[in-house]
Amino acid sequence: MKLIRTFEITSDEFYDYLESQLFEKISKTTKKNVRKNVIQSGYSYENKDARSKIVIDKYVRGQIYQSTVKSATSFVRVCYETQETKEGLKISFEQFMSGDEKLPQKNVLYRTWHNWITFGRMSHVLYDMRDDIIKIRNGEKIIKGNMQPETHKHLKKLLLHYVIQVRVGPSS
Repeated sequence: MKLIRTFEITSDEFYDYLESQLFEKISKTTKKNVRKNVIQSGYSYENKDARSKIVIDKYVRGQIYQSTVKSATSFVRVCYETQETKEGLKISFEQFMSGDEKLPQKNVLYRTWHNWITFGRMSHVLYDMRDDIIKIRNGEKIIKGNMQPETHKHLKKLLLHYVIQVRVGPSS
């Protein structure tokens, strides 16, 4: 699945944030004192707690970051491609999970539910990154684990209408 958003942030802000998050994750996972220059194409490390291997497939600062997380049973590939525009930084966020190739074989309700959940998670990732970058820019402290989802007024209204239709029946 691919999601494209444009935010009023710079390429440097985005990649500084991405690198700091990766550096923190690598240091915490490997329990080694690593330097920021390890974040480059071809670098890999193991997360023994999650029994997985993480590989940075492509990394060109200001253009692309792609990584793959592999475990014994699955893999997830994540890619951020960026481009500076006059409106801000255009971010193309793509995610592929093993098993997604079988989605067309599933029934329409399952596919719709899966795509909706995946889209929501990916959207939250991008908006959380943007919010953190703006907080850093403004000198605010980032508080992890206390993030609230954005409200979706139209979706709530649609779901409420659907629930009423199911419980009461269609209106004449």
